[in-house]
Order: sequence, then structure tokens, then C-alpha cells
Amino acid sequence: MALSVGFEGTDQPASAIADSVEAIAASTMVLSLATADAAGTPHANMAFFALGSAFDLFFVSEPGTQHGQNASARASASAAIWLPPPEYGEGLRGMQVRGACGAVVGAEAEEAFEAYRGRFPSFGGDAAARAAYLDGTGVASLYRFRVEWLRLVDEPRLGRRNYLELSVLR
Repeated sequence: MALSVGFEGTDQPASAIADSVEAIAASTMVLSLATADAAGTPHANMAFFALGSAFDLFFVSEPGTQHGQNASARASASAAIWLPPPEYGEGLRGMQVRGACGAVVGAEAEEAFEAYRGRFPSFGGDAAARAAYLDGTGVASLYRFRVEWLRLVDEPRLGRRNYLELSVLR
């Protein structure tokens, strides 16, 4: 899977940024998602995720969870994806992202389903489960976190303490 987006805010080639994002995402299965309710009360949770080619992060959750309710009330969210450093303070690799998060159905759910199943082959194996995810009638739903901004650090690839703040161009 190759990212099909561009990046603004650095002199680094878009391909180097995409390679870094893809490598970090491929090296861990879990992200930390931060949402807020309509009043702005924050909530954090962990979710297994898959990366889509348009820099969407797809995950599965139940709409009744706190983060599911929050995404319905307020789409704005942030997340962190990171890899353990080989030693304290060295070789840092990870990203913090901001964007819009919400449950998807129909064509948007199709993309989410395929990306998630590609990463987790045991997910949604039968036709009834697939149909329930695509039309939003299941106990759990497919969610898309559309990344709009990221702070990226990948010391092995992009240099020591080179924290890049980037906008995602679609």
C-alpha cells in the first residue's frame, strides 16, 4: 500500500515522508485515539488500526463506546502512533495526527473494510458480517480517521530531532 497524498511544510520529498509514515504504521497495530464530547470533555482509548492510501486510519469500534459517541458529537480528533525507541531518547519514531473521525457506511465503509481486512485477515470473514459492517447494522462499526495534519519524527530516516509539522494535501 502506498500513500497517495502530498505533504506541505517541509523540504523533504513527499516520497520520503510517505515511506516514513507507512513504515511507522506497518510496525505497530495500535494507535491511541483522543476524542472529546460535545462539551469538550476529553477521552482517550486504544484501537487496532489499518492505514489507507489517502492517509485514512481505519478502526472498528462500537458506536456506544465513549469514543464512538464522541465521534458522533464532534468529528475533530487526534491520535498518536509510535514505536518503542531502541534506547532512551534515541532513534525516535512516531507521529501525532489531527483530523476528522466518524463511522462510515456504504462506499466509504467498503474502503475501510478492505484496508482493515488486509491488515487483519481474520476480520469479517463471512458475508453476513461484511454486509453488517458495510451497511452499519452490526454491533460494531467501521470508523475512518481522516488525517489532516501530522507531527512526524523518524530519526533513522529523517534525521535526529527533526520534528516535522505537515499538512496533508489531497
